[in-house]
Amino acid sequence: MSLLNLLAGNPFVTIPGVSEKLGIARSTANRAIEYLVKLGVLEQTDRRKRNRSWVAPALLRILEEPARLSRSSME
Repeated sequence: MSLLNLLAGNPFVTIPGVSEKLGIARSTANRAIEYLVKLGVLEQTDRRKRNRSWVAPALLRILEEPARLSRSSME
């Protein structure tokens, strides 16, 4: 499994979560996340220095679309 596969199931990630789920060192998880940040795939959700989390906004929009369509059809 890769970080991109992990994001497909949940667009929110943390370094410890990626490390645990992918069976990699936290430093490796951090580098992978930072690489996806540089590519514009991930954005940090807050400004904290510790216990940070990131989101893949494009994936989040895709996952939220069915709920938006359902709400708009009910109006």
